[in-house]
Amino acid sequence: MKQQKITTSIYTTASVLLLMCNPVLSASEAKMLLHFIDLHHFPQWNINNDTVMGGVSQSHITQHPQQALLFSGTVSLANNGGFASTESRIIKEIPAASAITVTLKGDGKTYQLRLKTPALSYGEAYVANFTTQADTITQHRFTASDFSVSFRGRKVANAPALAFVDIDRMGFLVAQKQQGPFAIELHSVEFER
Repeated sequence: MKQQKITTSIYTTASVLLLMCNPVLSASEAKMLLHFIDLHHFPQWNINNDTVMGGVSQSHITQHPQQALLFSGTVSLANNGGFASTESRIIKEIPAASAITVTLKGDGKTYQLRLKTPALSYGEAYVANFTTQADTITQHRFTASDFSVSFRGRKVANAPALAFVDIDRMGFLVAQKQQGPFAIELHSVEFER
């Protein structure tokens, strides 16, 4: 009986220390929350627009006062263009998760969540589309079955199955002939075990 109490006490102390060292874990350790502005989670957001193919779309990333990243710009269909995207490496170890929830504030346009793992070839991504509500913070929940593998807008057959634990990069894209200005505030992503 004494030994059981000591073990419980050690376990509780270890849990408290783990939470202090890694505050993104919830008390139940069932979820992990990453903030898009936190350099310890996402070290650098890179821009990749249709200019790589001769297009003229423009976009940029800025830190928004509401503790979010603002991904904004203008999509142009000129010169066979029509997309703007941003991507960052993830430098936190992702837990085995069954779902992810992205919290953001949109503009009413449809965006694409893009996930990458080392198992994919260059340029391929696991993609899932979602539609935002203008000037409203919304949460978008995804499971692995919501994603398909895409390369330059075309589906890829026989790609490896997505496991959230393997993700090492995350990004967002606006396309689908949605020309004109766009703006999306990126708040956080939560991995649910």
